[in-house]
Amino acid sequence: MEELGSSDGRGEPRRDRPPALDFRWRSLLDPDPENILAVGLTGLLTWASVQVLWQLFFISIAILLAALKYSFIAALLLFILITLL
Repeated sequence: MEELGSSDGRGEPRRDRPPALDFRWRSLLDPDPENILAVGLTGLLTWASVQVLWQLFFISIAILLAALKYSFIAALLLFILITLL
């Protein structure tokens, strides 16, 4: 008698298959030139994304300050217009 969950849906027993992604942390530390290149490219990609995020943050702060400045100027002009009428 088979256990529950041990068949593949067609009535055949499920075979033990290797995982689709065979990743081991020890292979990352292997001094293979391909791994060194992959780690270097990952670091470069991380550095570039941090730079882009910093620029987006800086630009959003600049836009926010400009919006506050112009809304203050608009409120001041409305106040002057109302007092002159």
